[in-house]
Amino acid sequence: MDDSEKNYTSSFVWSECFGIENGGRCNTIKKRIVREFRRAIAALKRNSSFDFLVTEAQDWKIRDIVAKAADEAGEDPILAGKILSGVKTDFELECAKRLSRLEDQEFICLHRRRTDYPDVYDGLTGHVDDPDDIEVVLDAHDLSVLVPELILWTGDGAHIIKNRNVILNLTSLSDLRYLGDRSLE
Repeated sequence: MDDSEKNYTSSFVWSECFGIENGGRCNTIKKRIVREFRRAIAALKRNSSFDFLVTEAQDWKIRDIVAKAADEAGEDPILAGKILSGVKTDFELECAKRLSRLEDQEFICLHRRRTDYPDVYDGLTGHVDDPDDIEVVLDAHDLSVLVPELILWTGDGAHIIKNRNVILNLTSLSDLRYLGDRSLE
């Protein structure tokens, strides 16, 4: 996103990530992580042992942060709670900062698809198992009709990258790349 080229997203992707009413997937994940921080801090206030907390946090997204805070605090649950509280606050501020940047139309342009492209849709349905991912590809195709040499960057390896050749053959996209593979730039 930090390259010199103009960046785009579609209204479909935007609503999937940030929602229309409920905040979308990003807000759901953020709430889950904040809830994990609150649970860890509450456990420390109840004087739970660090061993118990680290075991409790085994399946949490913040498990490594909990373990590091416990390690840094030694045997002091109050200090560990303060460390976790500070990291939670930093996380929430960073989320707000990133959302603000994404909402800046100078940084990323929101594209709304103009047509349904039934032939492309039909061609994708036999290959791309997730209907939402087909919508993402259709949005990118629509934009690629307007923006020559458009590259679709995606984090979806299971449905989109897996079907790279089919998608490139059916759309006007110039390329399709995986977000985790920055070496292709």
